[in-house]
Amino acid sequence: MPDLNEIVHLLRASRFRDLAGARASASVPVAEPLLNTFIAASLPPNAPVRTVTVHPEAADRLAVRIVAKAALIPAITLKLAIESQPRLPDSPVLVLRMVTLGGLFGLASGAIAGMLPPGVRFDGERILVDLAALASQRGHGEVFDYLKRLEVHTEPGRLVMQIDAAVE
Repeated sequence: MPDLNEIVHLLRASRFRDLAGARASASVPVAEPLLNTFIAASLPPNAPVRTVTVHPEAADRLAVRIVAKAALIPAITLKLAIESQPRLPDSPVLVLRMVTLGGLFGLASGAIAGMLPPGVRFDGERILVDLAALASQRGHGEVFDYLKRLEVHTEPGRLVMQIDAAVE
């Protein structure tokens, strides 16, 4: 009798063929401590940052504190607003817009750009987060084959993901 891990492995290998027609919708709230535990666990040992912490705020806003490993670079807190959601399957990109630092953002962006992981990049006063690329880096890229909608929202102390998925 196969164990649960074996069954999941077989399902993944068959692209969930035996679950064809399945549909699921979920609202997944992720509390700030858990979100920051995920972030800390995903930082590679050679990352140029010591810590990245996210503080979800009301109305799709976030405060992101970045502490570099280099002692000469001061910690910085970015205030961001979610500007646009991923449009699946064509664009798995979450767009964040700077709401603080104003003209100083240009100066800070040079220091911050070197700390961003692959899949995250600057575009003027926007930060583009390719969620599929980040998932792929962690071995979960195939999840995006099943996602039909993914929205990221915030409320005080938690990130809330709205997800629609289907196996076709």
